[in-house]
Amino acid sequence: MVNRRLILERIRRSGKTSRAELAESTAIRPPTVSAIVKELIDEGLVSEVGNGQSRGGRLPRMLSLSLQKTRTIGFEVSETAILGGVCDLTGTLIAQTGADFLPNTPQNTVDRLAKMGEELLAAAGLTWKDISGVGVALPGHMDPARGVVRWSKPLGWKDVPLRRMCELRWGHPTDVVNDSMAGGMASHFLGMGRDIKNLVYMYLRFNVIEAHSDDTVHGVLGMGSGIIVNGEPYHGEFGAAGEITTLVSHPLVDARAETGEAFHDLGAFVEAVKDGQPSALAAMDRVARDMSDLIVHAVNFLEPGMLILGSDNSELRDALLVRLRRVLDEHRLRHEAGKTKIVASELGEYGVVRGAVVPALQRVFRMPRWA
Repeated sequence: MVNRRLILERIRRSGKTSRAELAESTAIRPPTVSAIVKELIDEGLVSEVGNGQSRGGRLPRMLSLSLQKTRTIGFEVSETAILGGVCDLTGTLIAQTGADFLPNTPQNTVDRLAKMGEELLAAAGLTWKDISGVGVALPGHMDPARGVVRWSKPLGWKDVPLRRMCELRWGHPTDVVNDSMAGGMASHFLGMGRDIKNLVYMYLRFNVIEAHSDDTVHGVLGMGSGIIVNGEPYHGEFGAAGEITTLVSHPLVDARAETGEAFHDLGAFVEAVKDGQPSALAAMDRVARDMSDLIVHAVNFLEPGMLILGSDNSELRDALLVRLRRVLDEHRLRHEAGKTKIVASELGEYGVVRGAVVPALQRVFRMPRWA
């Protein structure tokens, strides 16, 4: 079991490799490597993909993960949209779609996910029989072991047995994960953090303002984080690790257009930031200052190798990242610039969708600790 896992993981990380390279990099005897590779090929997890460079002698046959068999479906549910995608064994999307969404009952939401899943599978020429697992990511406090949504303020759900509801609906093992944790798992398993043992993924939600009153301008920036410690997701003793309770006012609270009026929507504010309007830039500077203590404490307390920023609005995320780096460099007594890399997520709009399927992929790779 251990040798199989090592070989499959090495093939995944390498992209392409040969049996001889596997034996050399894993220190597993060549006959054992060959036997395990044969099993993986017979199971449809690994394929031969042509010849490699000869080191003297016959050309080695190269191996890679099979892109034809194992499929998973991931969903991201927020209070504004549902994103869905079908992923292959590498976590790469082969079909994707999105739709507007307003918070609804858990059962209606599951029905909506099932319909989206059927549409995705049809677009990829697949059926539910071709799926090995499903992942659903959403905001809130989860019990990942039982697949229960303990409390999701954005969706208005409490103590929802979402895993059981989903598995009854489509008949496949389903993982229920926090959306920020899904981003962290995607970054570590599929993205730029794959060689980082300790990382923090922070997800920023600009597109929805969490109102304190009927005036939606008085809101806070939605924030959550996913923590990877020693190569594994850290959920905490009670499943709430990564929840951020420090309130940071949304930039629209104090941003004003050149006319002195509040921006009528987020799109107008984004354009003002891109155009360099002073009030819009000042609002982003204020958000960076408000967030700096939170970031500094996270960096000093956990000392991650990488802190990755993801967001539902990449333009504002990138504008904020520039300012955060500048503010953090000014806090040299509390933050030693250059040790923890602070970067933007490269996984794109569907990064959380891809992260939602990581537990299912880990089961394929016989790594049950991530399940």
